[in-house]
Amino acid sequence: MQRFLKLFVALLFAFMVATPAFAMNVSTSGQGDALIYPLYVALDGGWATKITVINTSEMFSTVAKLVVRSWKNSQELLDFLIFLSPADVWTGTLKYDPAKGAVVMESTDDSVLVEVGVFASAQNPMVKALVPTSDKSDNGFLGYVYVINAATNPAPNSPGVAGKPFNWYYSLVLADGSVARNNGPLPVAAYPRNILAGYADVSWAGTTDSFALKPLALNNYQNRVWIDAGQETWLGYVNQSSMGLLRLEDLLAKRTVRLPYYNNDQKGHTFHFFTFPTKVTGQANRAGFWWDATANAARNCARATAKIFDLTEKFSVFSPAPVTDMCTEIFWVEALPSIIPFSEGWIRYSLASVNNAGRFYPPVIPFVVNVGPQGLFSLQTIVDPGPFNRFSFVDFPVGVPAPANRDYAPFNGIRTPWDGTPDPAWANWDADPGLYTGFSVTVE
Repeated sequence: MQRFLKLFVALLFAFMVATPAFAMNVSTSGQGDALIYPLYVALDGGWATKITVINTSEMFSTVAKLVVRSWKNSQELLDFLIFLSPADVWTGTLKYDPAKGAVVMESTDDSVLVEVGVFASAQNPMVKALVPTSDKSDNGFLGYVYVINAATNPAPNSPGVAGKPFNWYYSLVLADGSVARNNGPLPVAAYPRNILAGYADVSWAGTTDSFALKPLALNNYQNRVWIDAGQETWLGYVNQSSMGLLRLEDLLAKRTVRLPYYNNDQKGHTFHFFTFPTKVTGQANRAGFWWDATANAARNCARATAKIFDLTEKFSVFSPAPVTDMCTEIFWVEALPSIIPFSEGWIRYSLASVNNAGRFYPPVIPFVVNVGPQGLFSLQTIVDPGPFNRFSFVDFPVGVPAPANRDYAPFNGIRTPWDGTPDPAWANWDADPGLYTGFSVTVE
């Protein structure tokens, strides 16, 4: 018994000292240090989307960066910083402004700037138009939003103290001795904490209907560089994230998606949405799943087959099964009688892998919205991740060797780096404590 206790204590101690950081994962609590809102709607006719970001910490102030991207090509349309005091909440609304003829982000919240040194207020709101898209078939009426916790002030404030961290962030001394330099390394003490939460409220003024859509929250995304407004920030870009884009795409990869639907006059018709936040179609020279899936870095579509079920275990007997190519960053399918023969049920979408080994599945956020006489509402989403989606070190099973060249992750024996920069998910896979997955101890 004493030997067992000694071994147990040694193992516990090794675990405590050997894992000072943890790998990026999808949060089960809805709280994290990065949030991906998979849809916003800002259409002429009263459609608007209120974005809410919450600092759940009552002790620490934090700085977050919000990025708005278009639905087809992921073109960045707007970005800005949010300065959150302890227990602070920021809200802003994306809506169509007829006077400007454009979609705008509007906020009266004093956590964002109208101009340098001037925070927004009811008397002086932030009203910022989204930039026009370079592809006219793309637009700012639909898109997605993500929020990255940029840095957290390590000095705790007393609860209720309204200390906006603007001055702290713009005078922050970085790990290399520089001050507040874009992409400069954050000091470890200022690494962001998993304290962000939020929701999106999509509304239609024409009917006063709305529905809430929760963002996908990531734990330990852990931005590691100082990032500014007006500088484009990609998900998992270069050394920004502790784990890099490969790990993020691992977490989002899906092999099977099962979504319910209504297809009748009483309940209405359901829209199945699929958001691909790392796809960046048309945005040149970006690393990730969609750029190394083929040797020539061609644009890629996700392909899915659909099997349609009703509520009595019946399923569509027509062959071949419906097949769809999902080539935009936000793709949607509407439940219509011309497509679905049943009035209510669910659809199993089987996403095709992008290589013959059947291991690399598209990174996607699926969700469901129903539009009908009873209003707008969302429905449950059921997903099945791929068994071995990407080559991340944390996902290597026992007996599978790590790659000899750690600078480039293998892809079917071929890896074409987008600019020669090592992927951050691999640059330090054998040294980064966030990638530590095991330990061994010897007890005398």
